[in-house]
Formats: sequence, structure tokens, C-alpha cells
Amino acid sequence: MADLLLKAGLFVQPKSKAEKPYLLGSQCRICGYTCFPKKEICIVCRKEGTMENIPLGSYGRLETFAVMQVGPPGFKVPYIIGYVKTREGALVFAPITGCEAKDEALKIGEEMELVIEKVKEDGKGNNLIGWKYKPTGKRE
Repeated sequence: MADLLLKAGLFVQPKSKAEKPYLLGSQCRICGYTCFPKKEICIVCRKEGTMENIPLGSYGRLETFAVMQVGPPGFKVPYIIGYVKTREGALVFAPITGCEAKDEALKIGEEMELVIEKVKEDGKGNNLIGWKYKPTGKRE
């Protein structure tokens, strides 16, 4: 599954601890709309051939979040899911890790850092990895 995600061009996992992971998004050359995952056509100006692939940095701000008390099979509850706006302007939907799954654990506007880690295991016990965000401890 991890190989499928990499081939789909969703994220890049660093090969050394000195590097940071990043998501692969796109940005419109005409209007500047930035998104994740990548799109072929800009949904704002609706022009074809204007979207360029760009790396999305490892940091963003928490826009909103929810503590989930019920989840899909294989997900331990409670857990937090939220939207993080990257410094480039893309809005990313992702699980939030690195804090207790409680409303008071996070604040809107809090700085978040991208991590690539295990999301769950498949039926054969293989780790399925994906993108998540964790709080850096810096708040506005």
C-alpha cells in the first residue's frame, strides 16, 4: 500500500533524518489556487493546463478539527481528524497525532507539522502508512 501511495504521488518520505517529509500538491499558474491532492484542472478559474505540481512544506496551521468517537474498522477510537492549511495555501484533511484525543488538546490556529507514519495494519499485518499532522506546541 505504501508503494501505491508513493506511485500515486501523494507524499515523499525522507530517506534521512535530516530531511522532512512533504506532500505533493498542485498550484494554478493563473489564479494561484493551491491544493492537495494534485489536480489536473483548476477548480477556481477552470482553466486546463494551468496546474503545476509543487511540494507542500512540512508545516501548516490547524483550521478545524473533531474528536471522533466512532471510526471505520481498524481505527482505534477516539482519534482526531482535522484540516490543516499549509504555508503554500493548500487545505489538507488528515488525522492529527501527537496529542490526547480531547477537544482541549488543540487550538485553532496552532502550528502543525507533517509526519508520515503508520495509519493502521491491513488484514495480513502489514503497516499501512500515510500522512498525519502533529502539533508543534507553537500557538498564535
